[in-house]
Amino acid sequence: MVLKLVNTMSGKKEIFKPLEEGRVKIFVCGMTDYDYMHLGHGRTYAFYDLLTRFLKFLGYKIYYIQNITDVGHLREDTGEDRVAKKAAEEKKAPMEVVDFYMRKNLEAADRLRLERPNILARATGHLIEIIEQVDALLKNGYAYEANGSVYFDVTKFRDYGKLSKRALKKLRKGARVETHSDKKDPRDFALWIKAPKDHMLKWSSPWGLGYPGWHIEDTAIAMKYFGSQYDIHGGAIDLIFPHHEAEIAQAEGITGVEPYVRYWIHTGMLTINGEPMSKSRGNYIKLLDALAEHSPEALRLWMASSDYRKPLDYSRRNIEDAEKNVKKISNVMELIDEKTAKPPKKRPSFVKDVQRIEKQFIEHMENDVDTPHALATFWELISLINKQIDENEYSKEDLETARETIVKLGGFFQIIPEKKKEIDEKMVEGLMDFLVELRQKFREEKDYETSDTIRRKLRGLGIAFEDTAEGVKWRIKARKT
Repeated sequence: MVLKLVNTMSGKKEIFKPLEEGRVKIFVCGMTDYDYMHLGHGRTYAFYDLLTRFLKFLGYKIYYIQNITDVGHLREDTGEDRVAKKAAEEKKAPMEVVDFYMRKNLEAADRLRLERPNILARATGHLIEIIEQVDALLKNGYAYEANGSVYFDVTKFRDYGKLSKRALKKLRKGARVETHSDKKDPRDFALWIKAPKDHMLKWSSPWGLGYPGWHIEDTAIAMKYFGSQYDIHGGAIDLIFPHHEAEIAQAEGITGVEPYVRYWIHTGMLTINGEPMSKSRGNYIKLLDALAEHSPEALRLWMASSDYRKPLDYSRRNIEDAEKNVKKISNVMELIDEKTAKPPKKRPSFVKDVQRIEKQFIEHMENDVDTPHALATFWELISLINKQIDENEYSKEDLETARETIVKLGGFFQIIPEKKKEIDEKMVEGLMDFLVELRQKFREEKDYETSDTIRRKLRGLGIAFEDTAEGVKWRIKARKT
């Protein structure tokens, strides 16, 4: 088995060969936790979840790191730190803001059935490494200090622009490169930023009180755990420039080891009904909101339906189609469970056909994680199983093989519906009667706040709770599947 991946650096499909036999080191740009994870983030992280699951299937041990940006990610329009700005708006401490959104985003990731990375590394937990790297770039002649800030001099790094294929001379002021009067050249980027007097996030450094630049954080984290070179760096396509370009310049400027990363892999952007997603357009979808409306299996199936490097469009119809397909998987799994095994016929083609389909599936996955074609073979498997059961041409061993193969192949995408736990209806009715009595007691005591809290909590659990002339009525609201 040979895995091939499209490397953004070369623009070509390359045979994957890790630095260390049997072990893959992968770094994926994580969240800036000042806001909720949106659907586009979910698409990106779902792909790397799929990739790491497949690498494990191929026999590799995975060492997977995501960073958490909790300082230094500046707004392109105003130059404000995103976390500090949100903290001021919410009248909270910056780390209170980060912790709140970090927990919410981890909840969303868990519900999307994403495996947690080996390490979730916060930038503020690696300030020592960041300062050491800034100092090394100064000593190596790639950086300069100006009025308490430190900048990377892009003219000193001869290959700057090699990932994004942008010639240095063509880079102009602006174009996602932050400007500042202290810079020698508007194309230079910040490694360490002098903090204003009233700035909420600042630390001591050899250059005075300040905070790190966004790009140096990822380099410091990755090099602390992986060293001067590693296998895969991932993220969305919009991070290629300037973020990933800057990471290369920093790392190679410090160590002189090339290439810093052997395989650069990027995911395409998300659109909503053909339009770019943005809050200003009113089509911004939080991942938690999407998960409240759609099953995680349907979202994962929809996310895998398109080539990971291409744009992915969200529409209600696309997700409804995915929900129907998830139901097909659920139906065939139930059918397998229900059927009584019959003595095997003389035609041994069923298992052979299943094995043939599985082989084709793996071949598609090895071809740059070609999920659209892999899914097409998966649906071929589902059709085959339905056909064999309809024609009563199966044995117990056939059904066991079919089930194992569905679980194995569907597991890469996390599209196999989880079995719902059976609910003891009498216990639920008894518990609800108790809560109705308890709520009525609080109302009689004029403790309306507690009474309303009970009602609100039940509504959050999907239980409709209404006061009527005939008394309190409740029902469990139907969930969308």
